Amino acid sequence: MAVAAHAAGDSPVPGTLQTFEDWTVGCDNGLACQAVVLAAEFDKSLAIAVTRQAGTSAPLAIELSGFETRADRYRVVIDGRVVQTGNMQVGSGAIEIVGPDAVKLARAMARGKAMRVIDGGGTDLGAASLVGISAALRYIDAQQGRAGSRGAVIATGPRMATAKKAALPVITARKITPTDILPDASALVALSENSQCSAERLGTTQDTAYSLGNGPKGAQALVMLNCGAGAYNFSSGIYVGQADKAGKWTFAPAQFDYGAGGFSEDSKIPILVNVEWDAATQTISSFAKGRGLGDCGTSESWVWDGSMFRLTRATAMGECRGSLDWIPVWRAEVRLTP
Repeated sequence: MAVAAHAAGDSPVPGTLQTFEDWTVGCDNGLACQAVVLAAEFDKSLAIAVTRQAGTSAPLAIELSGFETRADRYRVVIDGRVVQTGNMQVGSGAIEIVGPDAVKLARAMARGKAMRVIDGGGTDLGAASLVGISAALRYIDAQQGRAGSRGAVIATGPRMATAKKAALPVITARKITPTDILPDASALVALSENSQCSAERLGTTQDTAYSLGNGPKGAQALVMLNCGAGAYNFSSGIYVGQADKAGKWTFAPAQFDYGAGGFSEDSKIPILVNVEWDAATQTISSFAKGRGLGDCGTSESWVWDGSMFRLTRATAMGECRGSLDWIPVWRAEVRLTP
């Protein structure tokens, strides 16, 4: 299991997930919350995500998906009773219900045990368990400060509708101007042979280098070293290279303010899984699957601020039970400056 790498300064604290029977729920640091259904033993499983942003006026939203149909109408059936009907976009494969209609449906779901969606032609589009959704919705009410108010979905009360809000962290990062100055193949070979990744270089992942522009001491580069592979997860060791005036490169493990754990407590190499680099947003991303289906795991994105990588987004799904909706647990606003 990966161990969190050391980073200077205060580390982000992403939200946590809670599971109630057949539902998992979580909120991010901005108090935006989402509950998703876990797959049950149905011939056709329906994906359901219930979301609500922070703030008194934020509406509830329910998305039903995971099906194919050419119909333009649907009906929702809970425990054999039709509780809602409506229009849907032909061929979209999803139904979104927002506002008062979503609250009405959510309350009906909280009283039921199982739900089906049927299209206008009578085709069964899928089913889902409702066991645990009442507790999940109560959790959202509590986390957002709505419990005991008229704005709650389940934990209603006499208070006026109010809800908490949380300011998102703002990351100011220097905009990179990439250069064509990169470490050559011999420098990468020397780095790989002398790194802790040298014994883990399995699979076909290639070592890669990308420009981080010019820092205070000259050209900088992001280096991703092959550092192990499995059936569906491919690990990379992350380094930052610095070129001197003579063009000689030195490398140091990249610094992250959260995550990017190593193989062990004494590992000094930050490891990312299924890593990607987006030069336009100067963002590096990791996507670690708990199993090949991709129905559990963690994903994170960090922005390069000129000296370290800082967390901008994180999602997670702790239950390997068929949900492809990973719940956001952290987000930050990024401002790139010249």
